Amino acid sequence: MPYLEIFIIDDEPDAGHLLKNLLKEYSVIQIKEVFTNALHALDAVIIQQPQVIFLDIDMPEITGIEFLQEVNKYSPNTKVIFVTAFKHYALEALHNNAFDYIYKPVSKAELRRVVYKIINAINGEKQKLTAETNSKVLLKTAEGHHYIDTEQILFLEADSNYTNLILKDGKKLLTSVNLGKLHKQIPETEFVRISRKHIINKNYLLFMNFCKRYCIISNNQEEYQLEVSIKMKDLKHELS
Repeated sequence: MPYLEIFIIDDEPDAGHLLKNLLKEYSVIQIKEVFTNALHALDAVIIQQPQVIFLDIDMPEITGIEFLQEVNKYSPNTKVIFVTAFKHYALEALHNNAFDYIYKPVSKAELRRVVYKIINAINGEKQKLTAETNSKVLLKTAEGHHYIDTEQILFLEADSNYTNLILKDGKKLLTSVNLGKLHKQIPETEFVRISRKHIINKNYLLFMNFCKRYCIISNNQEEYQLEVSIKMKDLKHELS
């Protein structure tokens, strides 16, 4: 993954320097700035919008909680981790949307926990953004072009070289794209082929009868019974 751009803010130079050295052990981290003056740091945060801030709480210019409140307003995507010797601040920090906190003196084990938590959170956010970006499909029909949110599709049904889209609201759209080609345009993690004729959105799968080889798709108002003809072992794997 790309570097994580990090600010360290602590009015004690030795504490900031120590944390910087500890964070250098992680190849994914790039220390952009180390500040001892919180007000100067706040200006830089607003302009540069760093991904992560390690922030002292007890500072003379502005408290860590007040600083966090400003970050929430002007750089809401920045993750703030409090570094403090005072345990009673932890709850207040979390109430103000701090990402996490660690206690001084900083231990390598606690720092590792927080760094991995940051990496996992940012990776999750990227995956979610990618999924949202890819969640719509542009389809040509007799009426024109439809930009369809794939979440609204209950299932796809082949009709010769055409495909019917049965939507969550009960509507049906006929597109000139064949089923195989359309399958490549929709998220593989959400849609499963159950036969040569049907691809289902497994989020709407209500019931599966493996013995009689059929399934039921439901939008909570209407149910559709569809034949299953692919190998059961393959289908179970796709649905797991």
